[in-house]
Amino acid sequence: MENYLRNLLPLCLVIGLQSCGNADRNGRDKTANEIIDSLSDTSQRAKAVTADVDLNGDAKVFTLSAATAGMMEMETAEIVLKKSKNKAVKEFAERMLKDHGLANEELKKIADAKGLQLAQTLPAEMSGHLSELNGLADRAFDVQYVRMMVNDHEKTIQLFTQGAALTDPDLKAFAVKMLPLITEHYKQAIEIGKRINVSNSNNGDDVLGLSSEKIEEK
Repeated sequence: MENYLRNLLPLCLVIGLQSCGNADRNGRDKTANEIIDSLSDTSQRAKAVTADVDLNGDAKVFTLSAATAGMMEMETAEIVLKKSKNKAVKEFAERMLKDHGLANEELKKIADAKGLQLAQTLPAEMSGHLSELNGLADRAFDVQYVRMMVNDHEKTIQLFTQGAALTDPDLKAFAVKMLPLITEHYKQAIEIGKRINVSNSNNGDDVLGLSSEKIEEK
């Protein structure tokens, strides 16, 4: 799971560069649709019908990436509420359900208004990450979940920072609104990781990258 947003962000950068060089909207949309194809299984990807979507390639990729990330947070949190015995971890998962649930609804309204259909299910690779998490138990489960939350929210901050620079006013406003909340989630996940000693859970290795220097920088 920790790799899925890492894969999305370079794609956003690529499409941003390519869109600048295109002469018209058709070129941008072609690039966006190619990237959409790479984000998930053919049978599951969002069907962006170019003629009906009033978005350029950058905005499409941001919307689809943010929606998929939000869906992943929701489904992961549901697993946590069923399996974790740690109060702090469960409370964090409850917050993920609430906050990302509201955010997902808001993003869907924006996408619907622009004619962009969002994916209804996660791609196979993401579902596989959920299955791996679901196969863990007790402390190993909590450690993996917190590690995923720190890494994923760090990547999501980068994604929404790029979203805040979009030209589409609705998506720009959504990204700007969500950035402080996502940053708060990130910091909270770090604090939970420190409380349950996640950074020392792998033979003393800093598995989250939570060195004191990095924490102070955030």
